[in-house]
Amino acid sequence: MDWYIIEYLYPNSFKLFIDTMFPSTGILSISVLKNYDIKKLYNFFDKQEIYLILELHCSNRWNYGIQVNNWYISSDVFEKTREDIEAEGFTYCFKKLEEKICKKLTV
Repeated sequence: MDWYIIEYLYPNSFKLFIDTMFPSTGILSISVLKNYDIKKLYNFFDKQEIYLILELHCSNRWNYGIQVNNWYISSDVFEKTREDIEAEGFTYCFKKLEEKICKKLTV
C-alpha cells in the first residue's frame, strides 16, 4: 500500500482513517503505516459502507469490486497475488470515501 499516495490524493479520507483507527495517537508517521496490516481496512471501510470484494479468475488472476450505495463497481485491473489486488482495491476505496466526504462537505 502506498500511503504517501493515499495521503496526497485523498487527504479527507486519510484523515478519517487516522482519526478512526488511531484516535489517541496524534500525528502518525507514514513510515509507521508501512507495517500496518491492511486486512484491518476491511473493518474500517465496512463501517463507511464501502465494501471491497475480491474475486479469483482462473489461476492467479485476482480482480476486485467495490459496493457503494447499492452500486457495484468492478475493476478492469488484474493482479497475480491477493495482496496486490487488496492494495489496489483499498486505494480505490479511499478514492470513493474521498468522494463521499467531499459530497457531504458541499451539501
